[in-house]
Amino acid sequence: MTMVHFNVGFENFNSFADITLSLAKTLDKMEIPISVAPSPIASHITRNSTAEENHLLAKWMNAVPSDLFQIKWSHYWKPYFLKELNGHLNLEFFAINYEFTRNDDNYDYWIYDAINNSSHILAVSEYSKNVLIKAGCPDKKVSVVPLGFNPLISQLYSLKPHKTKNDVKYILHMTNSYDFYRFGTDLAIQAFYQEFQDDPNVELIIKDGGKNPDVIVEHLVNIEKQFGKLKPKVQIRPKFCNKTELADLYLSADAVLAPFRGEGFAIKILDAFAAGLPVAMTLYGGPTDYANTDNCYPIAYDLIPVGECYDTQYLKIRNAPHWAEPNVQSVREQLRKIIEDPMRFEIAQKARETADLFNWKATSQKLLKLMRELF
Repeated sequence: MTMVHFNVGFENFNSFADITLSLAKTLDKMEIPISVAPSPIASHITRNSTAEENHLLAKWMNAVPSDLFQIKWSHYWKPYFLKELNGHLNLEFFAINYEFTRNDDNYDYWIYDAINNSSHILAVSEYSKNVLIKAGCPDKKVSVVPLGFNPLISQLYSLKPHKTKNDVKYILHMTNSYDFYRFGTDLAIQAFYQEFQDDPNVELIIKDGGKNPDVIVEHLVNIEKQFGKLKPKVQIRPKFCNKTELADLYLSADAVLAPFRGEGFAIKILDAFAAGLPVAMTLYGGPTDYANTDNCYPIAYDLIPVGECYDTQYLKIRNAPHWAEPNVQSVREQLRKIIEDPMRFEIAQKARETADLFNWKATSQKLLKLMRELF
């Protein structure tokens, strides 16, 4: 008899599938009986998952669904939004990248449903929780269950080579070409060009998790026209990476630049913390649950209306949402600091110590405790 059922499909490789797999694996190791809704499995998942993970997915999909605790993702994408839960206790993970400045207009169908349905909401951050409460969701209906970082980073960390001051500095920027502006890739490129246009010893590595790298290339071409022959080193990596390759990518970098406009939690940044990297980032939104002025290099920002992003393409958002607009001069200043600040190693060590608190076992324990309290 299973105990926890995930009504989450694996036909697409995305953060929902990835997070669900990490959480389900951890619960399984804790001997909690798991079931997962049967679905086709994306080729990216079967190719890049371990034999053990593929075996577990098959086992979970063949298990009889539990009617005790059922979990899904709250999202406006119809394949997720339309999934039904039929447990004695129904739970929905919720993350949002922006907040609302008003609540006098009718909310879009996604936010309306999250506020009014009968499920208990599992916000991935205090930020996401507060957005819902300000929108009218009862406080007792929402709990915070933070996520975890890629555990392979910790396993491989001790093998990380120690670099000298003369090493070329690699600055990593994680993005998704389908949500280019939300991740602040335009700002990362602009600030890097302005700050390192005549420095051959620093390289910006742009890791694209989407499938539209031409958008980044086009932006680079336009920026290059402004600088003529003074072109810093920029490399775009559109290749799909499995968990081991992603861990290696973080551990081969010297620092991370994340001038995002909106994030509900940002596992990408938590992964950078776990890798012991100095991170220049917008200190806004979900990441403020683990990031602060002591363990990162905060980028100054203003609050502005939400601009171009994946959400505005597919959802009619009401009630004047806003998010952060990082200050380019601040991006440049913090970008320089993560390379030259003599305290950067101490700050990165604080980040690593913070990340250790956000692991999948801690997430699973918090979830199980909450389910017992609510049941």
